[in-house]
Amino acid sequence: MPDAEGRKIVDCHTHLMWYPDHVAQEYAEEALASKLIKLKMSGGQAYTGRLDLHSYDSKPETHWEVSEPADHVVVFGLQAKATGLWVPNEIIADYVKQHPEKMQGWASVDPTQPDALDQLDYCVQDLGLKGLKLGPVYQHFDPEDRKYWPLFEKAQQYQLPIMWHQGTTFPSKAKLKWGLPLQLEDIAMAFPDLKMIIAHIGHPWEEDCIVLVRKCPNVYTDISAVHYRPWRYWQAMVTAMEYGITHKILLASDFPSGTITNVINGLRNVNAPVEGTNLPKIPTEIQDQIIYENWKSFFPEWV
Repeated sequence: MPDAEGRKIVDCHTHLMWYPDHVAQEYAEEALASKLIKLKMSGGQAYTGRLDLHSYDSKPETHWEVSEPADHVVVFGLQAKATGLWVPNEIIADYVKQHPEKMQGWASVDPTQPDALDQLDYCVQDLGLKGLKLGPVYQHFDPEDRKYWPLFEKAQQYQLPIMWHQGTTFPSKAKLKWGLPLQLEDIAMAFPDLKMIIAHIGHPWEEDCIVLVRKCPNVYTDISAVHYRPWRYWQAMVTAMEYGITHKILLASDFPSGTITNVINGLRNVNAPVEGTNLPKIPTEIQDQIIYENWKSFFPEWV
């Protein structure tokens, strides 16, 4: 529900997936190790759920519970054979049909699979999904390779926004060389009507992400899964402020990596590393803009 001032909260980045149905054991083991590091770095601000191979489980009932503070939520899975992730898009479609007033389901297709284009047609035409999640580091594809571009062209034709995991990640089988934010520049220029979000401010290539967002009208970023590293987070937010792109930063949790509540708490504490110094601060007005306002230009249907 909107707050007392009528302001809404939108979480633009959440997942459904659970071990062992959708997540290989190696991935689950490495996810657990990553979660323990995040908990230590954030002083317990990360989602604390189960601390075992089910630590990254996000089943519909849990997802619904932790999404309570948000008025609207984008949810998707991930299909990445190379790294042991495969969430059927039907699971996403079935879940959002139960909560159409709040949930918006996006597809994920693996571009390396021969039926990727057909799968995207199916996700839109049969399942009614409204966006596309891609992760080159997980899916082992080079976004600059033109052989994959028919997928982006089709997304633009369908007016599907794309959420990119363009940044680092923990699985040992991931290929970080395909996670650089600037690898999306040619795509943004070739498909100017294609709306895109670069997750996690492109961590740890935040500066590259920020300058790309500045020059590309339809490219945005989100702040999911970055508050666990307070010093880098503060630096990234100051850089975003200096380059004038804070109005293009979207609120997101990356659940089950985090919840919308601890992401908001992390944003409210973004200045903690520099309290008592003369270093720049992120004003409350910008924080409020990220929490309550910026989503309106990307999701006008929820205004």
